[in-house]
Amino acid sequence: MAQQADISYAINRKWIGSVQEVLIEEKSDREGFAFLGRCRRQAPEVDGITFIRNHNAEIGRIIKCKITAADHYDLYGEIL
Repeated sequence: MAQQADISYAINRKWIGSVQEVLIEEKSDREGFAFLGRCRRQAPEVDGITFIRNHNAEIGRIIKCKITAADHYDLYGEIL
């Protein structure tokens, strides 16, 4: 499983700096992030999510998000 986590991390890092369309799904309870959502490649229940810093989003909307960081499973970004 550790090897798969390393592969996933390498793939996610390639998304840093890109602009993705993200569907805002709900408010986030993670400190420093207002919302969470999914970009096209993130399927519910099997893939990670995208945490959004900005507070000016509406649940159910698709926004343009610049990916600023990544970990083994999730992406982190800001609304453009």
